Amino acid sequence: MSIQQRTRSAVASATHSHWSHVASAILLSAVAVPPIGFLFLVRTPLILPSIAVISLASAAIIALAAWCMSSDRNSPGISLWDISGAYVFIGFAAGMLSEPQQAMELFSLPTETHKSAQ
Repeated sequence: MSIQQRTRSAVASATHSHWSHVASAILLSAVAVPPIGFLFLVRTPLILPSIAVISLASAAIIALAAWCMSSDRNSPGISLWDISGAYVFIGFAAGMLSEPQQAMELFSLPTETHKSAQ
């Protein structure tokens, strides 16, 4: 009887593992695709501050997903917590490399009006 229980639990854990990989892949693509598309729409001087903001927002989303999925922080492989930490590292590095003027331009509204718009 113990052999049957072991095989059932092995099947259940393999199925759970498969779904967690699928959910992780969907989550990763949902977090990675929009920022890449957004970076094509940003002017060149604002790329580093944009990467910083997008990376930190992505890290927050991934950390929230890892917390909701009860992901193990001490797992031997790469977990969602590790991916979130990598996004935070990229975000802070991009923020440190950008200049304060670029960050101000990113968060400010354009004040110049064209004569044709008036």
